[in-house]
Amino acid sequence: MSALNFRIRKKTGTSPGSLIFTGEQKVDEVIITVYEYNDAEYKETKVVDVEELLNYQNNNHIIWINICGLHDVVKLGRIGEIFNIHSLVLEDILNVASTPKIEDFENYLFLIVKRLLMADMEVEIKHEQIGFILKQNILLTFQEIEGDDFNPIRERLRENKGRLRKQGSDYLIYRLLDSMVDNYFSIIDYFDEKIEDMEDEIIEKPNQASLESIHHLRKELIKFKRATVPVRDILFMIEREHFPIFKKSTFPYLRDINDHIKQILDSIENYREITNGLMDVYLSTASHKMNEVMKLLTIISTIFIPLTFIVGIYGMNFNPHSGGLNMPELNWEYGYPFVLLLMGAIAGFLFIWFKRKNWM
Repeated sequence: MSALNFRIRKKTGTSPGSLIFTGEQKVDEVIITVYEYNDAEYKETKVVDVEELLNYQNNNHIIWINICGLHDVVKLGRIGEIFNIHSLVLEDILNVASTPKIEDFENYLFLIVKRLLMADMEVEIKHEQIGFILKQNILLTFQEIEGDDFNPIRERLRENKGRLRKQGSDYLIYRLLDSMVDNYFSIIDYFDEKIEDMEDEIIEKPNQASLESIHHLRKELIKFKRATVPVRDILFMIEREHFPIFKKSTFPYLRDINDHIKQILDSIENYREITNGLMDVYLSTASHKMNEVMKLLTIISTIFIPLTFIVGIYGMNFNPHSGGLNMPELNWEYGYPFVLLLMGAIAGFLFIWFKRKNWM
């Protein structure tokens, strides 16, 4: 049983809202960074003591609080108390196997989305769960690891590029979601390269490893789709429900992300069809190579059948002195060379005949 499954099973039977971290500790300590800004001002602070977050309540600036590391349950529980986050929400944040979703609470909006990345040197999609708590002017993000798709957003905040610092927290969450979806396109490009390489390999030199690679690729595409479809559903729900926390001016941007998700899902479906085609190509190529081998073996067998027949006759050794019908060539001086020449002539004739028929 994997460590993750063990931790999830350990959670079984506990009361609802129990704070149990089900993931793997990926950072030494919880890192809390606060980005406080408006059009004219910007301040970035590393928070050491969780109690410092009390200072960011009832603040007129836009506040982005990024929590990196989910293993310290006590610290995250205190963050939940400070910002009045429901215990069931914290439970979902700590359960890294939670399904991507969106839930509307009285004072905030809660989202879970999967960040996707490719493992180095492998065709394997890794997940990082990211939780979002969106309040009127505060956005809390909960991550498992440090360093992510959000770094360009941080740089734009520091340098005051574009309209980011002029907009509210709803626009900030749009930019964060957009950066995650943009990374999905890099995964699409990765799959595209791998499929091209696999096509060349299957046509030139198909083997058992090729078949295993196709199966693995199909499995990863399914994993990719399962992580992407809920994002589309989340965006659809935001557009349908018209949550008050999202300004009307932000909805066109959210629809743009939705269009990107549709493109990605279309690409995933295309690649799944291509992998199915690769499977057919592999089976067809393997069958063709097997037929070539069988044809060669059949030709060799056909050439040797008459030779075996001749050898079988001359291997009977009936005594020629006991009657005129018994192997008269046994005592013939040129009998052995004659039989060899006869066998060679038959083999040569069959070889030339097969060549003219284009069977070889």
